Amino acid sequence: MAAGTFDEHRSIDDPAGTGNAAGVDKISELPDDVLLDILGRLFTAGHVRTAASTSILSRRWRSLPWPEMPRLSLDVGDFLSGSDDNTWRVVRGRHRFWRQHHATAAFTAALARFLAAPASKRIVEHLSLTFILTRRDYVCRIGDLLAGASASGVVKNSVELKIVTEMSFTSSRDALTMIGYGERFVHFFKDCPGAFRRVTKLSLEYLWFEDEHALRDLVRGCDALEFLSLKFCALLRPPLPDADVNPLAVLAVYDDAPRLKTLVCDGCLVDSVEVSQAPALVELQLRWLLDIVPPVSFGCAPLLKSLSLRHHPRPVGGEDDDMMNVKWKLSELLARDGGQIETLLLDFENDKIWFQPEGPRRLRAALGELKELHLTKIPAGYNLSWALFLLEASPLLESLEIHIFDHICRGEWRKKHRENTDLTWQPSPGFMHLNLKKLTFQRAFNVYKDMPFARLIMELAVNLETLTFGVETLECKDCVAAEPNFPDPARSRLRLPGNSEHVDAVVKKLKDGISTSVQITIHLPD
Repeated sequence: MAAGTFDEHRSIDDPAGTGNAAGVDKISELPDDVLLDILGRLFTAGHVRTAASTSILSRRWRSLPWPEMPRLSLDVGDFLSGSDDNTWRVVRGRHRFWRQHHATAAFTAALARFLAAPASKRIVEHLSLTFILTRRDYVCRIGDLLAGASASGVVKNSVELKIVTEMSFTSSRDALTMIGYGERFVHFFKDCPGAFRRVTKLSLEYLWFEDEHALRDLVRGCDALEFLSLKFCALLRPPLPDADVNPLAVLAVYDDAPRLKTLVCDGCLVDSVEVSQAPALVELQLRWLLDIVPPVSFGCAPLLKSLSLRHHPRPVGGEDDDMMNVKWKLSELLARDGGQIETLLLDFENDKIWFQPEGPRRLRAALGELKELHLTKIPAGYNLSWALFLLEASPLLESLEIHIFDHICRGEWRKKHRENTDLTWQPSPGFMHLNLKKLTFQRAFNVYKDMPFARLIMELAVNLETLTFGVETLECKDCVAAEPNFPDPARSRLRLPGNSEHVDAVVKKLKDGISTSVQITIHLPD
């Protein structure tokens, strides 16, 4: 599609611009405000290609008061010819860069048209842009347009930028490429500082910065920043004498971003994340890879309510690296100045339980206000009793969700699904939980293994209202193919003749001997 020349597009059904007059007349009879609403919904949803291909847009584009649309979402992927529903990352081969440049030019032309009207005629309340970090002159043109619209008042409130690269995964061979992308972004930021002053949401990926202060400078230049997402980025310090590699730098959050509410750090190569001064921070999502130092530390984050910690250990040296056996203490990782966290997600990515159980008194300062706890991708086979120390440290907890990561297709599955009793915890004598109301289990195989732990929770949580077992539908094609080779796990999915009676028997067995009114539900796979 030749974006930026929307008035030249023809109808999909009538590419020559002739015939089908009756259909066009019917559309023409609709009032402008109705057509404008339809058009606005298409662009808000990011369906630029759809909007540009319709008779509505092609025949009435010039007459519609399109500058009145208060929300605009443009994605460079919609300007890649022939991409259809595929993402722009499928573009490969020698024509890749030409197509990316062509799409960026079309994207920029479209943006220029939308922002052309003066502020007296056009106010954009919300602007969302996704574009490729391509040639410097192309991205600077986008930056200049955004800076001009912000300065003139055309763009008033919310600006979201998602800046992507051609990377979809990383390896050590890609280091120089990602360092190059980092340098390219730094040039863009310095060339167009005005483009970032009204940015409220910024998402970056696969950028490696050799300047350890690059992100701090960026945050300082985004006066309105409320959401920052960093995916597989890196923050590096200058190499030490006689060293071939750059050591990792700390990602520090100071008072440079007084409005920052959400920080996402997904698989980034940083020494650690230090939340020193974050007066507005409400949510932190952190996924780290290396066991070198404690991955996160908190200073002042008085409004922090939601915390997600995901970890998949990767060896620093060889496979026998001692750091692979490191287990952190949650009391060392969590904010300890007020116990304000209300939602906590701990993700183990099917590898190991990466923290040590510890006494509830040490954790209560951080978890004393916790309402929701999500334990996800727990390796198959672990005895779940270790989770009791979290329950005991969270007296106000209302919802506990446990997800077991089962992939029968993997070679290590049979070893991992055996019961692992190395990590256990015994609750304090007389412990009872008064506030837990909802308990949920999700797994694909060996559903019975969760039932003893469920009975234990039913005994401890005297006000439990709902207990749900979710038997996951197999979305992994390899698991579907492998299931016939493992009849015992297949039977454990509760897909048996006379299923209703069997499930009723399971529920009865769970409640046997326990005085409880809990409602037990078992969701079976399709």
